[in-house]
Amino acid sequence: MNVIKWFFAIIFFHTVMIPFVIVLTLLLPIITFFELRDALQYEIPAQTNSIFVFCYVSLYVYLAMRFKFLGIPYRKVTILLPLLQFCLFTYVAISAGFIFINKWADEGAYSKGEAIAYAIIAFIVIRLLMSLLYWKYPLVQRKANE
Repeated sequence: MNVIKWFFAIIFFHTVMIPFVIVLTLLLPIITFFELRDALQYEIPAQTNSIFVFCYVSLYVYLAMRFKFLGIPYRKVTILLPLLQFCLFTYVAISAGFIFINKWADEGAYSKGEAIAYAIIAFIVIRLLMSLLYWKYPLVQRKANE
């Protein structure tokens, strides 16, 4: 059974998934930002289909955090897991703002200024929630003497 587990991890999970997820997670917020910019510039709502990719990457990050065996590369290179989490939270924040921009461009629910203000507020709120999460569960444990 150990041979099958190592074979699966080496062939599929680590060699294919780690580069795929890292590149995808780094590019997802950038792609969404440019879609947001285009929606503001051309005043046309954009259809983003990246929720499937977000769910897939989130599942992978969860599995890497949950199972010690699958998270070995992330424990060796300690910056990878916080980087992936940070990029996923950034994507959620940009997507929350994207909802308001699309409501403005599609339905005219708000003025352009209000939509931009709501998008910025949504981004700030989600980033503050992320800060609260990392404050409550820090990446580096502090000693009791400090």
